[in-house]
Amino acid sequence: MTQPNKALENLVFIRLPSSMERNLDGFRIDPSIEIPIQLPAGQTSLEATSDISIELLVAGMLKIIAFDPDHKNFSYYRDFVLTVQQDAVQELNLAAIAQEQKGNFDFAEELFLTVNHLAPMSATFINLATFYSKRAALDSTKGTAYDFYQQKAMETLKEGVSLFEDDAQLLSELGFFHLYQGNVEIAKEYLDRFLEVAEPGEKRTHVEKIMGDINNKLNNDKALMQAYDQIQMGKEEEALGNLELYLAENPKVWNAWFLKGWALRRLSRFEEAEKPFLTCLTLGESSSDIYNELSICALETGKTALAKNYLNTAIDLEETNLTLLSNLAYLHLKDEEWDEAREFLELARNIDQNDPVIVRLMNDYEQTTGEKLSDPIVQQFVDTSELKEKEHSMEKKENPFFIQGKEGSAEVEVSFEEMADDETGE
Repeated sequence: MTQPNKALENLVFIRLPSSMERNLDGFRIDPSIEIPIQLPAGQTSLEATSDISIELLVAGMLKIIAFDPDHKNFSYYRDFVLTVQQDAVQELNLAAIAQEQKGNFDFAEELFLTVNHLAPMSATFINLATFYSKRAALDSTKGTAYDFYQQKAMETLKEGVSLFEDDAQLLSELGFFHLYQGNVEIAKEYLDRFLEVAEPGEKRTHVEKIMGDINNKLNNDKALMQAYDQIQMGKEEEALGNLELYLAENPKVWNAWFLKGWALRRLSRFEEAEKPFLTCLTLGESSSDIYNELSICALETGKTALAKNYLNTAIDLEETNLTLLSNLAYLHLKDEEWDEAREFLELARNIDQNDPVIVRLMNDYEQTTGEKLSDPIVQQFVDTSELKEKEHSMEKKENPFFIQGKEGSAEVEVSFEEMADDETGE
């Protein structure tokens, strides 16, 4: 017989003698059905029929019940176990909890699975899902194990809901699971179903409050998306009207202030636009997009030095953004600040020397200054031991530029700072 799970590899199947056929409290023992036997530890085969005991029979059946619920004889094994051990569900559930507390997680999972397949109820699905969620939490890095067990928890709850569609407890658990995962719209679906069947009480009141918050969030998201779409379509005035209404109710949502500033800037109302962008910073948000927009507003209102400062900050936040680097290089070229212009051009072309904007600015620099730019400078890292070997011979030579090594490190720092860029967004 092909075993569907490694946990079943230590099972052998036998047939009971025909003399064993009988009825036990309404359950008929059928000798024609193969019975799984759990081999004792260290054994690879059944050595003698005298080794067979009721405990080994039940242990074998429980393995099938836990790991192979689609087995053709599953129902027979389940009924057999519940007949010969009527308190099996309660005993196995207590054993599962005990094994989990001891940290024997694989065995605990087997026992929780057995209970859930022996007597599926909303509580057994919730217990199994809770076990998987706890096991996921053990992965503090939220890596592969976290994702694996969270997925198993969700699948367990979904299976429970598919069997018990109107069970309030399962609907609540699955709704809050998705809410914890950030799947707000899916959470709303299950919590709405919970409210349709839940009895009045503290739990229902709590969910009603949560649903109010969810509905507000979804409505807010739709309002901001509508404003964004209006700005994209050139309907800035309509967007501003909607944003004013939104901000009257939600004055601490920085995204809304950013959209307001963006709409005003697109309407060339630069002084007005500056205030919403500064409000974003006041609310604790800091991004290259905000500082880039502020630089545009500052430039258009005659504050070139401030515009450069804003762009410098934007570049600090996103060091590989060609648009930001090219914008700042352009401003320095425009003000004939050749050294600063070259610095940002060098940084930009080390990222992409074929970018058409960078190529044009480099040509402007060469034509204006008469200075030919050489091939891009590539920052290299050398082992400090190599530098020490050459130290004596270099002491008497003039060093064309300064290289500062870190003591005891394999790194060196060149005299210029490597920076990067982000996009200038409209």
